[in-house]
Amino acid sequence: MSLVLALVAVSAGSLSNDQLAVTAMHNFGACVVSETPQGARDILALDYWTEAYDKRMRSIAKGHDRCAPGATLRFNRLLFAGALAEALIKLDAGPDLSTKMAFNEAREPIPARSPSEEMALCAVLNAPQATAAVLSTSPATKEEVDAMRPLGPVLSECLKKGAKVEINKPGLRSMLALAAYRVLSAPTKAVQ
Repeated sequence: MSLVLALVAVSAGSLSNDQLAVTAMHNFGACVVSETPQGARDILALDYWTEAYDKRMRSIAKGHDRCAPGATLRFNRLLFAGALAEALIKLDAGPDLSTKMAFNEAREPIPARSPSEEMALCAVLNAPQATAAVLSTSPATKEEVDAMRPLGPVLSECLKKGAKVEINKPGLRSMLALAAYRVLSAPTKAVQ
């Protein structure tokens, strides 16, 4: 029997294969982080749309195949990066995540790598409590969907005029987790 982790849409109703796959991806990311936190930090320092990220992702996934014994690992780079980011946030941020994500003028600017990342960074900085609420839920659950609702207007406001982003719930959660991780790990400006 082989487990396949893949990019999926989450459907309503009883626990579906899609929901199981999303949960499996989060569990795999958490296992990777628990065994190699610095390796996860190193991969998240890379732009997840690059060849360097793809190469490192394949290497870290293969090196952690014990986190999914007997599984065939196929997955979307965004979902894997999001799973790593969420696990690192839980490891590093501790309590009061929303306060740590809130706007801080001493924080160095965080350059967005794409319009969708710009939208996610904006949402995290402008709605840290709503973002923390999403990340505190289990993936692919009704609670996650309910927690995402307040972010709708914020995401629309954060999207640049004329830009268009199409993403499913697992992808949105991953983008928010990656943006939150980047905000939490951004250096602060030197005091002069």
